[in-house]
Amino acid sequence: MGQESDQIEHRIASERGQLGYNLNVLQSKVEDATDWRVQFRKRPMLMMSAALGGGLLLASILGRRSRPRYRPRYVEDRGHLEHEHRRGTEIQKQRALETFDTIKGAVIGVTADRVKDWLGEAVPGFREHFEKTAQQKRSAAVSDEPRGMSASAAG
Repeated sequence: MGQESDQIEHRIASERGQLGYNLNVLQSKVEDATDWRVQFRKRPMLMMSAALGGGLLLASILGRRSRPRYRPRYVEDRGHLEHEHRRGTEIQKQRALETFDTIKGAVIGVTADRVKDWLGEAVPGFREHFEKTAQQKRSAAVSDEPRGMSASAAG
């Protein structure tokens, strides 16, 4: 009987030691997952993409000024050719801005996908909660859609 209790105590001590080790390993993994320096060393392109995407998003939120997209500045005394040149320049500027907006959207989209994938790996249960939230947003959008359509049809 004394030998059984010694074995039980030994087993409990062994399990306690293993549990302590597992907690230390888990703590280390959590610290690595939340330390941006470690993540940068592991995935430099992802982190640079996230920084670029965040910067572009911040710039688009903070830097957007209301201004007309195309505003011809025709002056009677300058002549038709100068007006056409300006119009062509404005059109080229508009194309460049549209291209930049498209690139910005693509970078933000890729960055968001990468961050979502990274969080899915780093945070247990993230994918399930993400999908649940996305499904709730989709169902809310679908339920709002018929009301918006009927209001516009009635209006």
